[in-house]
Amino acid sequence: MALAVSSAADPYGAVAAHWDDLHVGPRSAALVSFFAGLAPPGGHALEIGPGTGRMTLAVAGRAASVHCLEPSPGMRTVLMTKLAGQPDLRHRVTVLDGAAPGFRLGRRFDYVYLAAVLQDVPPRARLPLFSGLAEHLAPDGVLAMDMLTDEAVPDHPEREMRSARQGECRYTLSSAVRPLGQDLAWVRRVYRTYHRDVLVATETVECDYHLHRPADVLADLRAAGLTAVGGSAVTDEMTPLDDMGTLIARHDS
Repeated sequence: MALAVSSAADPYGAVAAHWDDLHVGPRSAALVSFFAGLAPPGGHALEIGPGTGRMTLAVAGRAASVHCLEPSPGMRTVLMTKLAGQPDLRHRVTVLDGAAPGFRLGRRFDYVYLAAVLQDVPPRARLPLFSGLAEHLAPDGVLAMDMLTDEAVPDHPEREMRSARQGECRYTLSSAVRPLGQDLAWVRRVYRTYHRDVLVATETVECDYHLHRPADVLADLRAAGLTAVGGSAVTDEMTPLDDMGTLIARHDS
């Protein structure tokens, strides 16, 4: 059996190729539609943390351009490979090695969004993040995000979450979660590769998982000069994305 632990410099590098197979859940299509539907046709978008580009390709189908900031070389490789097979979209998408909040692109965008990113953002970095996004958001632009929740910190032993097959190989994702505080958990993800049902490789990723409460997020948005105007995290309207904690914001009037 081969055993490897992903590098701390790029914890997603070794598993990026299987990310879509093992991390895309049943509500993924609805979430992609949510973010793509907010993109102004012909406008210019900025995506923070595109990963393998599930949202990117959908937004690029509507927007004139999409700039992406992705710190993981592995994730960027998968995204660039996808774009190589999309000749009608690839000229619209600029993929940059970068991360929020310490970025300066010298321009503003009609649409700024971050999907499945907040869990990697410590609470102390939330206001600097929102302030940086506000600086890059056009005066009449739209900011969108998800991962807001009032649920308890998850706690469960390791269990298999998903599996996928390709040829003679089977890939599985197992995870364990342990609370570390009121809004913080430790997450351990184990990716296993089986060839003809024989375990041949294991990749382990450990990280902090931050929970962001709607009230705290709204307070930091206001401090950054932004106002929530919609999303399942701040309205009573029931939607298929309630558990994803979506939020839409704009500059203060």
